[in-house]
Amino acid sequence: MTLKTTGLSLLKVIGKVGAWAFETDQPIDCVAYLDWDLGCFVLELFIPLVSSQVRVAIMPSKSVPIPDDLEFDTNLFLLPGCYQNDLKSVIIPEGFVRDRVKQLAHEIHEAIGDKPLILLCVLKGSYRFFTTLADELSVARHQCKSAIKVDFIRTKSYEDTASSGKVQIIGLTNQDELKGQNVLIVEDIVDSGLTMSRLVHTLQDLGAKQVWTSVLLSKRITRQVEVPEDFVAFNIPDKFIVGYGLDYNQHFRDLNHICVMSEQGIAKYKSS
Repeated sequence: MTLKTTGLSLLKVIGKVGAWAFETDQPIDCVAYLDWDLGCFVLELFIPLVSSQVRVAIMPSKSVPIPDDLEFDTNLFLLPGCYQNDLKSVIIPEGFVRDRVKQLAHEIHEAIGDKPLILLCVLKGSYRFFTTLADELSVARHQCKSAIKVDFIRTKSYEDTASSGKVQIIGLTNQDELKGQNVLIVEDIVDSGLTMSRLVHTLQDLGAKQVWTSVLLSKRITRQVEVPEDFVAFNIPDKFIVGYGLDYNQHFRDLNHICVMSEQGIAKYKSS
């Protein structure tokens, strides 16, 4: 939308938590906060303008919020017998995950369109989310003329990562293959934001044309680093989560459902 203002103005933008883009030839001061009464995110822009124009584009990232108190009894589901008593509850059943990822694929296609795209799977935790998402994107893009390529990487922090803000990408045949490409990072979970932030920064330095992020689970915790979360399946509480590819010390990746670990399970599989 285009807004005309005169003098010192206060422009309040109300919407869901997401990404915002602004175009103006004037400096902008802004304040962002969550308004519990309105039940949404509010962005206040203080713009010293004189008969000028400001274009504000609001691009909210959708996600399914999982309430803090939503947990299902494990006895209601078929779970591997080897994990008996290791799991406290199920919070997202497999069918719910698959249905949401199907819709997420359509959201990605609607936003990105018919462009050449590289899907970048961050191993190991993302492998199941990646497989489901890639399958559903193939369906959503059935009329596209541009191809999708896939690649698999692991990330490793440099010794000086605190100063460089970058990660070492392991698995690419040639890092030049990302130069000038549209890249969609497929990640299992975002909590602190550090790994995702460093990965995005590294891909940009490698010359990627545009980088988007697709996340299965976004934890409701304070980020150490704010990161772009362009396409998010679920927004979850701060709980000890395993399943659907997510592990605890290399266990539980085979779980079909996303579960909360029990204290007994945490102690049992804790690394020595």
